[in-house]
Amino acid sequence: MRKILISATAVFMSVSVLMAGCSTSSSPEGANSTATAEELTPYGKYAETVTYTVGKSTPGIPKLPGGQSYEDNAFTQYLKETLNIQNENKFEAQSGDNYDQKVAMAVASDDLPDIMAVDEQTLRQLVDNDMIADLTEVYESSTSDIVKEKYASYGGRVLEAATFDGKLMAMPSTSNANIPTMLWVRKDWLDKLGLSEPKTVGDMEKILTEFVQKDPGGNGKGKTVGLVLAKSIGGLYGSLFQADNIFATYQSFPRQWLDKDGEVVYGSTTEETKQSLGLLADWYKKGLIDRQMAVRDSIESVIISGEAGAFFGPWWSADYPLNDAKRQNNDADWRPYIISKDGSGEVTAYTQNPAAEFYVVRKGFEHPELLPKLTSALNDKLVNEDLNYEPVVEFIKGGFDGGKPLGIMVNYNDATAQMYKDLKATVDGEKEYETLTLDDRTSYDKIVGYMKDPEKADANQWSGYMSRMVGAKLMAETKVNDVHPVFFGQTKSMKLKWTNLVKLEDEAFLKIVMGEEPLSYFDTFVDTWNRTGGSDITNEVTQAIMNK
Repeated sequence: MRKILISATAVFMSVSVLMAGCSTSSSPEGANSTATAEELTPYGKYAETVTYTVGKSTPGIPKLPGGQSYEDNAFTQYLKETLNIQNENKFEAQSGDNYDQKVAMAVASDDLPDIMAVDEQTLRQLVDNDMIADLTEVYESSTSDIVKEKYASYGGRVLEAATFDGKLMAMPSTSNANIPTMLWVRKDWLDKLGLSEPKTVGDMEKILTEFVQKDPGGNGKGKTVGLVLAKSIGGLYGSLFQADNIFATYQSFPRQWLDKDGEVVYGSTTEETKQSLGLLADWYKKGLIDRQMAVRDSIESVIISGEAGAFFGPWWSADYPLNDAKRQNNDADWRPYIISKDGSGEVTAYTQNPAAEFYVVRKGFEHPELLPKLTSALNDKLVNEDLNYEPVVEFIKGGFDGGKPLGIMVNYNDATAQMYKDLKATVDGEKEYETLTLDDRTSYDKIVGYMKDPEKADANQWSGYMSRMVGAKLMAETKVNDVHPVFFGQTKSMKLKWTNLVKLEDEAFLKIVMGEEPLSYFDTFVDTWNRTGGSDITNEVTQAIMNK
């Protein structure tokens, strides 16, 4: 099994490197394309307007300027001027279930728009039924070097997810690195108690003990929460506010499919996960973890109210929910820290699915190169060469949304670290303000506002500085040993059994952490999980990987 996985990855990496190094297609006319050689280039403008149909995913609340529509707005105007292309929306639906239902109907009736976004399961269905175009050649000819470079920054994992039998069948949106998760702590409480900033899990335990026992926030006896967690999987691992860091110190990666010694394993069933649960159970018994965890659906209210001393969250937690906590109490000084087992600052973390969604082209569409051209225009030319294009600038400044005909987003894997470096260089006078993206300009204004007078800064200025100059800095400078899950899709048995298996897992882990069952109950959980569908699903995941 391991040899197969390694071999498949090696072959794909070789193909990706070859593709990334090409600037023109080996077949000048492209795959079933009627475009000229010039029109096949990333920014070659069509001599005649090319009209294409799309499945349009819309925001929940329409946010377009007056007089503009999803087919006629700042972004479609830019694409018309740059490439001479015009979208017509075959269907429009609110993102989420409504959009998914429209896609399912289009697939079932074999009436696809020229381009649309799909999930991984639908992508496989379209490939199996030969309904979408092979994009291998037009990717090479019609994708800009910068977009290829962005895809390549994921080590081949993004394009691999869209590749079947050596053919690129979709262009994915990317999900850039959002690790490591950080321990956010009330620094003002540390200072009040004379405690040092945490570096290890042991330091963290000492701090939580002091917070709970000495109530530095004045919440009243028994009302201060040390580490706040929610009741479900989101409270233990796998979401915004989690205990992933604790599990990772034991090399445990719950709810992830992993390659372990050449075999596919489910991370929630490993011995390392059992050890992690043992530590959390010990902390709960000592009162260091929120006693209301079993009935708390979310943790934001506890953080905002000032009852909590610590939580695990991403680098942007200062934007939410800490922005609201700062408004509630301006003296609440939340700071992020990297917690490691030995205090070295080096951590291990699993990577998320790098392919957020997939954009496909209807088989038979005469301009399959339009997708990589459009992707390059929105994710390279507009944000690098034409970032001051006035209609788009005004659109974004106005807080509008949904103008892009396609929501495809391609970014560097280390986009957050690059953002920090750009902002830091601008703050230091080494980079021109006008060269920043519009989002980064907004962040820069907040950062400068905070730095002028931290004591008088408002919550938005504080959060802008704390997230992008402190949290993002930790992301940029922390050494992370990446663990890449090997599967993110859905198998046949998952459709029928996964919901019950998730419930089984959540209940078992909560019982262990809260002391309702001994740690040995973990072995009972693993046995039950395997017998009630886990083993079948593991076999299906293994086969799906081998057959990719």
